[in-house]
Order: sequence, then C-alpha cells, then structure tokens
Amino acid sequence: MLPFLYSLLLLAPVAAASSPETGNDAVKEAVAEISDTLSGAVTVSSYKQVLPVGRLASPVTSIEAGEMDERGIEDIRKLSSIVPNLHIPDYGSSMTSTIYLRGFGSRMENPVMGLYIDDIPVLNKNSYDISLYDISSAMLLRGPQATLYGRNSMSGVLVLNTLSPETFHGSSLRLEYGNANTVSAKLSVYGSSGVGATVSYRHTDGFYFNTYDGKYVDRSDALDFRLRAWKRLRANLEFENVFSVNLTGQGGYPYREYDSSTGSLAPISYNDRCGYRRLSASEGLKFKYMAEDWTLSSVTSLQFLADDMDMDQDFTSRSMFTLSQVQKEGAVTQELVLKPEAGWRRPWWNWQTGFFGFAKYNDMSAPVRFKQDGISDLILANANKGLQAAFGGDAALSLQEDEFDITSDFGVTVAGAAIYHESYFTVGRWLFTAGLRLDYEWTGMDYDSGALMHYSLRLPFMTTDFIPVECSYKGYEDVDYLEIMPRISAMYDSGPVKLFATFSEGYRSGGFNTQIFSDIVQNMLMQEMMKDAPVRMPESSVGADDTVYRPEKSINAEIGARTAFSSGRHRFDGTLSLYSIMCIDQQQTVFPSGQSTGRMMTNTGKSRSLGVEAAFSYSFADFSLSAAYGYCDARFVDYDDGMADYSGHRIPYAPEHTLNLYAGYRWNFRNGYFRGISVGADLSGAGRIWWNEDNSLYQPFYVLLGANARGHFKWFDIYLRGENLTGAAYNTFYFKSVGKSFFQRGKPLRLLVGVSVTL
Repeated sequence: MLPFLYSLLLLAPVAAASSPETGNDAVKEAVAEISDTLSGAVTVSSYKQVLPVGRLASPVTSIEAGEMDERGIEDIRKLSSIVPNLHIPDYGSSMTSTIYLRGFGSRMENPVMGLYIDDIPVLNKNSYDISLYDISSAMLLRGPQATLYGRNSMSGVLVLNTLSPETFHGSSLRLEYGNANTVSAKLSVYGSSGVGATVSYRHTDGFYFNTYDGKYVDRSDALDFRLRAWKRLRANLEFENVFSVNLTGQGGYPYREYDSSTGSLAPISYNDRCGYRRLSASEGLKFKYMAEDWTLSSVTSLQFLADDMDMDQDFTSRSMFTLSQVQKEGAVTQELVLKPEAGWRRPWWNWQTGFFGFAKYNDMSAPVRFKQDGISDLILANANKGLQAAFGGDAALSLQEDEFDITSDFGVTVAGAAIYHESYFTVGRWLFTAGLRLDYEWTGMDYDSGALMHYSLRLPFMTTDFIPVECSYKGYEDVDYLEIMPRISAMYDSGPVKLFATFSEGYRSGGFNTQIFSDIVQNMLMQEMMKDAPVRMPESSVGADDTVYRPEKSINAEIGARTAFSSGRHRFDGTLSLYSIMCIDQQQTVFPSGQSTGRMMTNTGKSRSLGVEAAFSYSFADFSLSAAYGYCDARFVDYDDGMADYSGHRIPYAPEHTLNLYAGYRWNFRNGYFRGISVGADLSGAGRIWWNEDNSLYQPFYVLLGANARGHFKWFDIYLRGENLTGAAYNTFYFKSVGKSFFQRGKPLRLLVGVSVTL
C-alpha cells in the first residue's frame, strides 16, 4: 500500500485541471471523434513494445475494447474462440486456469503462457482467471517469448492494457442480466486530473445441478476494483500507479462419473463441500524517464494472493476423502527496460536491454481427510486382503477412527533474476532480430506431513488393543537452474506481404509436487501398521524422488507471412504461419497407479508439436468478417512411464483443430440520439481432444454458435447476446480419481441482456 499512498501524494497538487503539456484536451477530442463509447480509448503500448505489431516476426492476435464488448469477451477463457491453437477450457473453478497453446500446457502448477497486465507480470496462475473489465487492448504473441518475458512464456504471452487516465476521460456504467440469474455491474470514472477508478461485480446461481443436495454447485460471486493514476512529473519523467484487488467466492467441480461399459455419464452427485475463495491484490509502481536518445522504464510490483479450496476428491455420494488447500503468497518484482528514444541517431539499429528480478513466498497447508468409506476402501480393504490370504477369513486390521487427517504444510520460496537484450537491424527491406536472455531461478521447499491414528490387529495367534501409530515426513528440498534463451528472426518486407522466419527457445519453471505427499504418508502408515504382521505390503508407486520435477524446455522454429492492405473502403489483414516445436522434459500431470488420492507433475521425456495457424479479417464500410484456424499435431516422442510406452501418441487435452468465424454489420443513422444498430454472429469449434495418454478416449470436434445485437444511442447502448445457441453437448475436462473416470460437460445455452452508459 505504501507505493499507492505515495502516488496519491504526488497527484495531490494536480487534482484540478490537467497540465497543458500532457495534451489531454487534444487526446480527449480525438477519442470522441473515434467513438462514442469506451472502445475509442487510445491504447497505451507496453514498455517492451519497441517495434510496431506489423513488424513483429511472430504471429499476433490483437483485439480492441470495442470488439471485446461486442463479442462478450469478459474473461481470458473467451480468447480461446479467437486465437488459433489456444484452448482455455472452462471447468473446475477459477483456481483451475488451465491453458493449452500450440499443443502444450498443464492442469496444475506453472503455465505455458505468460500474462502481463499494464506491464506487470502475474506470477501465480491462480490469478489468471480474471474479469476483463475496462481493457483497452489485448495482444497475444504466439510462440516462445522467453527472451523478453522470461519464465513460463514458452508458448506465448498475453499482454493486456487497461484504460488509462492519461488518454481516456469519462464515466461509464454497465448492467447485465442473463439466465441462471447471472447479474453483472460495472462503474468506471476517469477524470482529467489523471486518476481513474473502476469497480465491477458479477454473480451467477450456476448451471450445474448436484442431485445429492439439490443445489447448483457452481454458484459464483466476484468483486473487482482497480485504481489507476498517471502524472507527468517533469517534461521528461512520467509516473503511474496501478492498484487492483479481486474477491472471488464460488462453488465448482461439477464432475460426472463415466461408465465405460455404456459410455454414459451419471448425474453430478457428491456429498462433501466443494468451493474456492480468493483474495488477490496487485500494486504496481511505474516510472518512465525520457532522455534525448534513450528511455529508461521501471516497473515495481507487490502481489498478494490468499485463497482457500475445498474439494470432495472422490466426487461421489460416498464419504471417502476430501482435500483442503489454504495458501498465502506474497511476491515482489522489479523490471528495468532501457531502449532508444525516437531521436536515436542510428535509424538502421533499434534495441532494448532489460533486467528482471522477483521473489515470492508461499505458505501452504493442504490436509487430506480420510473418511469412513475411504478408510474402508483405500486402507483396510488392501491390508485385509493380504491378511486373509495369509491367515484366513478372520484375520483383520481395524482402525479406531472414523475419520483422520494427513496433514501437509509447506513453505515454498522462489527467487530469480534475469538480464536480456534484443537488437533490431534494418537492411533495405530486411529486418533482423537477435536476442538473448540469461535467467537464473532458485526454489526451496520446507515440508512437514504426517498423520496419527490407532489400529488393532486380529490374527490367529494374536489380537492387539488399539495401538497408536504416527508417521511424520519432514524435510527440505531445493533446486536451481540457469537458462539461456536465444531468439533470432528475419523479416522481408516486399510491400503488401511480409515474410518472416523465427528460431527461439523457451522454458517453464520446475517445482515440487505438493499434492503427492498424502500418498507418501499413507504408504508409510500402511508399512508401519503391518510391520509386526508377517505380510508384505506392496510398495507405493510414489516416493521422495517424485516430489521434484524439472523445468520444461522448448525449441521453436517458425515461418510465416503477414499482409495488410486497403483500397477505398476495403481493408484486409491476414497471417499464415507454420511452426515446429521440440519439447524436452515435458511436464505432464499424471495419477499414480491404483486407488491413489493425489496427482503429480512428472517429466515425460521428449515431445514435439507441428502446426499451422491462419487468421484474416476483412472489412468493407460497416461490414466486417474474420476467421481464425489452427491445426496442431502434438505427440509424445519419448514417453515410457514404466507401465506403458506412449511414444507416438497424441498429447492429452490439446485440441487438434481450433476454429472461429465471425461476421458483423452496423447500420448507422443520422439521428442525433439513435445512432445505429449492429449485429454479429460467431461460430467457434475445437477438437479432437484426447483425454488420456493411450488415446482411448477423446472429445470429437464440436461447434458452438453465438450471436449479438446492439442498439447504439447517444449516451447508452442496449444489447443482447447469446452463447451456445444450439445447446451443443460436449465435454470440457476428463480425469481419474480412485480408479474411476469423470467428465465435466460444457455450459448449456446462455442468453444475456445489458445496457451500457457512457458519459
């Protein structure tokens, strides 16, 4: 909070009219001429954006505020419908921010796509699932972006810019209502003094019904607030502060058991509480110093996350076992970017050099509670089977407790530092890029897991009273690694067509498997209880070596073409690219064999992904048409888990095809109050999606139809939007728990009506 208070003190002397040297009046007039809505806000570019988008040797998908409003893109999952080979399924809860891009991704731990909001990196993927309110522009760069953006951007990076009081002044109010009693409201105020604030709230009763308790499991409430302040301190020094906070409370995990013999799904029916609660806050302090030949930018951030998850891990009406996870994480980041100013005296050479450092600490508690049915099925059944085979039907192991906890407490510290440089050389029609990043990261974990229970043995030659057994698994692990990430590219500008080729490397951070500790302690308990009986218990498939997994690395080669031209009122933009990615030490989420209670991340050898991406947009007068298509063939090259060899199989959860088509038209009227009507329709699809490593289960290609209509008035808009209008039935997620298979269905037809007021 200190940087935020400091920003208010700096802004106090200018709380009245804006300074003439900011040019605010001219900017405001320009914005008003562009549009009579928030979509006309001027986009503030990223500190790292040295080259214009049209000269980047990477496929880029950009979307502005107006199109986001028209198409109802209110969270990053909706970007799946417009970005080739991007898949962000809507399942679980906001904690489950799973991202697959170009065939790679994971359901847990570190993401493959980086996220920057107003030049501030989001370090924890639990904060990725956010509302996109007052976003002036979104830009997703595909392919490894590690040279500039570092860790966890091996498949791309999403750069979001919010409305800035530097360039937009005005107020807006938006109210929406849809089925499932979905209500949302947003209020924004951006003053000429350089301060802007926005607050939004969203509620839904949910779409998934739990037959066990007669309630909807995915009820959700979210409250967001952002305060952004900007000031020019001197002619060559700018200051900005961005403070944001999110409160989320929701149910979730609407999983249905799958019957492989009939291919049918049982209704949602579980008895223990499932839900997720999150408080996240970010404080960003930005300075930009502009000398005659160069610019130095500084971005400092403080980030805080406190969340709490409860999960019925067997997802049935039986009382087997539950998981609770509570964590509090604090983080600090610092980035410095040095690049030439517009007056740089060597027009053939452009460049940027930067430093990035961060540190974060996560205090986590994740106890697993075994209940009556879980004790009977997961512990006693296995033990008594061995005892009875050795001593007859009367031999038995008993536990005194109906419930007991396996506690797991962790303290995880991560710190890293990086230096990087990129140079851009112009030679005639050629643009060459060469970059290098040196990245060091260290991670340490203190862990303390254990359990206490009382057991009794009945054998032909002995019967014991209840005896306490206590297991403790404590220790410390740390890993560190140094990564070197080069990037080289060439672009040839022939005029209407730009050809490009890129070679780059990226990586995803390693870490620790905190969710597997309950399996380790459970096996220790079994071994301890049976040590006095002449019965050998089978060894667990997981152990101490499985608590650590290594970084994932990728090598990307890509060629492509980009074109943009206009003739009269016609405009066409298009991009086509082909890529090849080799992934080493791929991180894959797996479930240990048997009736395990946890999941873990493991490194699975080598994988590769080959793909094609195409996107184009066409507009004529008030008609617009766009399309995006991605094909991805992502396979394991070398993956043998000791039980089966999956080499050559498709990588699960990454769709083979993604498709989006959109068409829109606007009728403009000369009436001063009723200014026009706009309509649009979109079609998006994804599939085939393989659900397991042996590729025996998959989701076929599915198509979702959406439409929108909007009436434009002088001070407000009224709009109607529909999603999945055909009520298509499809699955968004598959997993196994305690030897059973589960799916989650996609959301049904949804309708929404809203009003947006802009002053």
